[in-house]
Amino acid sequence: MDHNVEPAPALWDAAAKEMEEYAFVANAHLQPAWDIPAKVAINVAVASRSALGTEAETPVDVEDYINEASSVIEAGACGVHIDFTYVTDSKGRRLDKDLPPTEAYGLVLEPLRERFGNGFVANVNVLNGKTFEECLSPITAGLAEVAPCAAGHPESFVLPAVRTIIDNGASPEIVVHSSGEVEFAKRRLFDTGIIKPGQQSNWIVLYALPVDVGRTLISGAWANDTKSMATHLFLMVDQIRQIDPCAAITVCNAGRAGLYITTLALMLGLNIRVGLEDSLWRHPNSDEILKSNLELFERARNIATELGRTPASANDYRAQIGLPMRT
Repeated sequence: MDHNVEPAPALWDAAAKEMEEYAFVANAHLQPAWDIPAKVAINVAVASRSALGTEAETPVDVEDYINEASSVIEAGACGVHIDFTYVTDSKGRRLDKDLPPTEAYGLVLEPLRERFGNGFVANVNVLNGKTFEECLSPITAGLAEVAPCAAGHPESFVLPAVRTIIDNGASPEIVVHSSGEVEFAKRRLFDTGIIKPGQQSNWIVLYALPVDVGRTLISGAWANDTKSMATHLFLMVDQIRQIDPCAAITVCNAGRAGLYITTLALMLGLNIRVGLEDSLWRHPNSDEILKSNLELFERARNIATELGRTPASANDYRAQIGLPMRT
């Protein structure tokens, strides 16, 4: 027995002493800092498809894309997503059909590289082309470092596309639009060994947009209020973490829920992608629209700052998704 230890009191004596010394709140410094990354990668999808027919500044010509991308890179975006799908320029050309992908993307990315060097990460769509090789040509030609591939797209395309992206030293961005596509990704990409254990996985969650038919190349997730929006996001992030606890996860602003999705993703410590490609509403409960990609980026950056997070650089983002640093 340790004779230096004060003997334990009787129950009622202990209770009386506790009440005499009762304090409602413990020392506030007992709370540890939350485990939320200080840096947030903010990418911008500048295509502005959602803004077509509105008063928003919608890029149509190649010069418009260069200007829109330049404005957000200058403001601190770590990367830009370029997608010409359904875009007809002022010359009447369908940029996704009438020009080879390497030419179309090169017209935008080469001037951006001349201006910003490797100070941004180029992310391009690889879905358009007359052949598989033409679809993937922006990656095999070294124009871009990241390319999204939806887990729910046809398996005969997705599997070789992801292999090709990896084999060319780029990062396949696994797109999921719903919980079901998370399972698609697991079965098709991880269980098959295309994405190997320990290999950094890169995901992007794009949900809360309507679809027009029951069976589409993407499956929809209906988010009509804050609860459904949050429930879907919590579920998908948790399921992705079950597959890869260290996954890099980006969440898109989408549809009317865009602002709320962005804010919740920032609170969860995730990366975000904003831009008029997926959303143009200022708030979910009004019809007021945002006018430009720069306005969307600046709003997201300001929210991130208020939540204690700062924009990641291009190299910060490359490190997150397993790409080599560039100078």
